Amino acid sequence: MKKDNLLRQLVNAYKRLQEALEIPLGEPLTLDGTIQRFEFTFELAWKTIRVFLEDQGIICHSPKACLREAFKIGWVDNEESWIVILKARNMTSHVYNEEMAMEIYEAIRNNHHLIQDLIVVLEEY
Repeated sequence: MKKDNLLRQLVNAYKRLQEALEIPLGEPLTLDGTIQRFEFTFELAWKTIRVFLEDQGIICHSPKACLREAFKIGWVDNEESWIVILKARNMTSHVYNEEMAMEIYEAIRNNHHLIQDLIVVLEEY
């Protein structure tokens, strides 16, 4: 089943993101690797939301639209924080300097638990 497979992939990606966040910063590869894992995890999160919403008869085509719908039905409870990580995700393709990379990293560190909360909700669904 597509949604079960996506959810399983999301769980695995989130575990990998957590592993990256446990590594102390110090090497540039740690920062870059964490951002890359976040990017992949976020993509899986919104696409999983999209598939679960389709089961509800709700069609959305963008991360922001899917997050808004998930908020409306109670799957996510902090829309503003999700927008923060959506913005961080959008910035990942424009990382040109370490300052911006650190800004993205801090957004990830401060908000990654939102993905875990989503996983819990979708696993119960």
